Amino acid sequence: MVELSVIIPVYNEVGSIGPLLEDLEKTLDGIPRVSEIVVVDDGSSDGTRDRLEAHRRNSRYLRVLRLQRNFGQTAAMAAGFHAARGDVLVTMDGDGQNDPSDIPALLEHLDRGYDAVSGWRKNRQDNVLSRVIPSVTANWLLAEITGVKLHDFGCTLKAYRAEFIRRLHLYSDMHRFIPGLAAAVGARVGERVVRHHPRRLGVSKYGIGRTWKLLTDMVVLRLLVRFSGQPLHYFGLLSLATFSFSMCVSFVAFVDTSSMRLVNYSTVVLPAVATLCFCLSFYFLMMGLLCELALRSTPARETAYAPMAREECFS
Repeated sequence: MVELSVIIPVYNEVGSIGPLLEDLEKTLDGIPRVSEIVVVDDGSSDGTRDRLEAHRRNSRYLRVLRLQRNFGQTAAMAAGFHAARGDVLVTMDGDGQNDPSDIPALLEHLDRGYDAVSGWRKNRQDNVLSRVIPSVTANWLLAEITGVKLHDFGCTLKAYRAEFIRRLHLYSDMHRFIPGLAAAVGARVGERVVRHHPRRLGVSKYGIGRTWKLLTDMVVLRLLVRFSGQPLHYFGLLSLATFSFSMCVSFVAFVDTSSMRLVNYSTVVLPAVATLCFCLSFYFLMMGLLCELALRSTPARETAYAPMAREECFS
């Protein structure tokens, strides 16, 4: 029975993946757990596939999954989670910037009672303007949104208990939000300082251009973490806001503020806006009620972010 699965999504890392796997296997040799390495080739076109196949022939750890095209890191990681057989899952990048020798420390932290342990690249070896400063800002926002006080959500080197991760539905770029999503279902999340090496080969697949996508994903995360269990709260707020705006516009349209008397304007713009906002508030209210009905009719075990319970034993 496999106890530890190390999942590595890769895309065009022909120069980095060989040395990384060698170092990782040396680390796993010193860990007293039955282990496996699951490398997910996310549609590489630079010879990474051949390098992985050559390494697999002489490895007792390596399993290789190949995606038909480049789907992105989140999809590759989700495929690795689905295929992994271990009770503990460790994720890391395939570019060689994460250090495999940090894995035992993450596992030790996990054994202290945590369900997820995130690496913290305290001394990050990346460009300050394009990577480090935007990352610091994003991490602060994520900590505020999720309530999980981590310094580095974006570090791929993390350790999880599989029982939590396999209940999450990942899409878009949600892999960086896994600690927050896991905490939403009751996981205890910790953090550990890890090493971070400069990239020696290849080029980064991320840049400042992903900022907009990150911001939109944060909005989705806020909804998942705060309102997934009570959607009427969210839609109720929208309904209340649009209804209040409708009343304000109606007041301006039909009341003379100087004499506080009803008037009959010839224009239909303001009354039309007020009517539209009133209909929109009703729409939001009905949408919230429908979501509540759908949520109540779904068994708890099928709900993506239903809380998990542990059985405590007392002596």
